[in-house]
Amino acid sequence: MNRKIALAVAALLLAIVIGGVVWTNRPEPPVTGAALPTFDYAAAESWALKPSPQPAAVWEGGWDIDVVLLAREAAMVANDRIALETRRDDAAETLRDLAAVFEPAGPVYAPYLRAANPDADISAAILSYLATDNRGRAFVVATDAPLPADVIAAIEADPLLRDRFAGVMFFGERSETGTPAPMACSRRYKPEDGCVLDVELSRKGGRISLAGDGPVGGRLIDGFIPWLNERASKLAEPLGELEEVEIVEIRRPGETDDALDAEEN
Repeated sequence: MNRKIALAVAALLLAIVIGGVVWTNRPEPPVTGAALPTFDYAAAESWALKPSPQPAAVWEGGWDIDVVLLAREAAMVANDRIALETRRDDAAETLRDLAAVFEPAGPVYAPYLRAANPDADISAAILSYLATDNRGRAFVVATDAPLPADVIAAIEADPLLRDRFAGVMFFGERSETGTPAPMACSRRYKPEDGCVLDVELSRKGGRISLAGDGPVGGRLIDGFIPWLNERASKLAEPLGELEEVEIVEIRRPGETDDALDAEEN
């Protein structure tokens, strides 16, 4: 009888141990939460970074280069356990650290992105930048992922825009097939060279810096402004809004409405 009790106790203890091991090694449940609101990139709060004051338009200060920073590593994840404001602060901190690397190339624009919709957000952010912030300036994209197809198509469709697109500074991990170069390279580049430059970053002690010799941007930035001055056309300053002007009837002295009525009668 005692032997049976001892075996039962041993079996119970073994089951408890096995249960504990299984519980400890169970897969973490996926973090879910309410979907993040869609960003409106026409609004300043949808951008973690925008230069202030706004850089001079090409028709005001001549050619210069902007940097559009797109970092999927900073994309915000839906999570009920972490406040939205905290997630925005974390994303902004990562983008500020990355921006410090690329700022030598030009003023940095960095939008917030949603991890669930990165391509849609990247497209909306770049198209908003081109429509309202670019103002004819040259620009380069710093990104850790390929550009969406509709962004490449928009650049290809506009020869003036394509000429002032300096290319892509790619700081992400390349896949086995590599990262395809965008087909929207400026006329400045030979087809065999492309306009994608790999940028290696060093991450130590929470700090992000450029690995190897600088300056950042290399062949994409070096000599681009002189090329634009010699070969590219600047956008003209847009006309102001049209104003409706009332056409006033011209009359000779003494021509009043009563006098005209009398002549007609």
